[in-house]
Amino acid sequence: MDPLIPTRFAPAERLADELIIEQATRINDASPIPALFNMLPYVVLILNKERQIIYSNHSLFEALGIHDAGQVIGLRFGEALRCIHTDPASGGCGTTECCSVCGAVRAILESQRTRTLVSKECHVTLDRAGNPSLDLQIYASPIGDLQQEYTLFVVKDIGEEKRKQVFERVFFHDLLNTSGAVRGLIELLQTTENPEEIREICGIAQQGMEMLIEEIVSQKELIAAESGDLALKVAPFSADAMLTKLVNHFRNDPRTSCALRFDPHSPETVIQSDPTLVRRVVQNMAKNAVEASRAGDVVTIGYTLDEGAILFRVRNPQVMSREAQLQIFQRSYSTKGAGRGIGTYSMKLLGERLLGGQVSFSSDDAHGTEFRFRLPLK
Repeated sequence: MDPLIPTRFAPAERLADELIIEQATRINDASPIPALFNMLPYVVLILNKERQIIYSNHSLFEALGIHDAGQVIGLRFGEALRCIHTDPASGGCGTTECCSVCGAVRAILESQRTRTLVSKECHVTLDRAGNPSLDLQIYASPIGDLQQEYTLFVVKDIGEEKRKQVFERVFFHDLLNTSGAVRGLIELLQTTENPEEIREICGIAQQGMEMLIEEIVSQKELIAAESGDLALKVAPFSADAMLTKLVNHFRNDPRTSCALRFDPHSPETVIQSDPTLVRRVVQNMAKNAVEASRAGDVVTIGYTLDEGAILFRVRNPQVMSREAQLQIFQRSYSTKGAGRGIGTYSMKLLGERLLGGQVSFSSDDAHGTEFRFRLPLK
């Protein structure tokens, strides 16, 4: 076994290659285990105490596009998938700080400790073209005797289920609430004769309809972006005009309880990019800040120029927990409850994969939380 290796979460030590091969051979010879597991539609692994793969059914081969078990034997689950947090320079899967919130690693460790079946959700971003994300349900259960400490590890893809939850939230909750409010305003118009009141009600109703359309369009864009079907429509546009309109949008939204301040820090700037998608990224940054803020807080929105690029910044005084920071860009993670969590994910998806920019954030007691979007000017 390797000497003690530093880790920020799970033990990093591994078995020597010859011992791994010995364990894998013993499992494969234990007929009828391989044949039975190959009949299942889910990924089924057997892991040793060090969380290394010593058996895999064919479902993992199909998912990874491989044909030889030797390509995964001895790896850990995140290493086989090529999780972005699997750092070869460290102890590998399970040993980084981000691994402390990984459902797969936590399920394995809890199952080993309690000797019971443990199930947890796992949200993985892959180190592949476009950084695709996976939503998985993990089942970990001890098998064998106490001396061997093997873990039966079953993986179910719940990506479609998670997407359905998001759509239910959007179409059955947000859209119904907004459309219901608009209907109420229309009913109010029927009993109002004052021209000033009529204009005010019409203005509020129009904002509600715009919010309704905005939510539908954003979902359509997200689906197209994930499938690679969203084409860029590049055109020159003003950063000041875009942010001014965005700030006014949130100021006029009755749900906004904080104050907003536009702080450009740079002269008027023209960007050559897709104005709709750029606005969508910055709007999600602002929406995240507004929703995280408390009444009376000030959210600052602005930009600076940075060596041929524009750097959009959105800051609020609240601080995210460390657990939230480690998961903030995962597709199905949200601090706002189940069925949410696509806003920050879409920042990365649209801002980096499609627009070729960089999305980042920082959050601490001294400065609050700031999201940044760095985009080339051309």
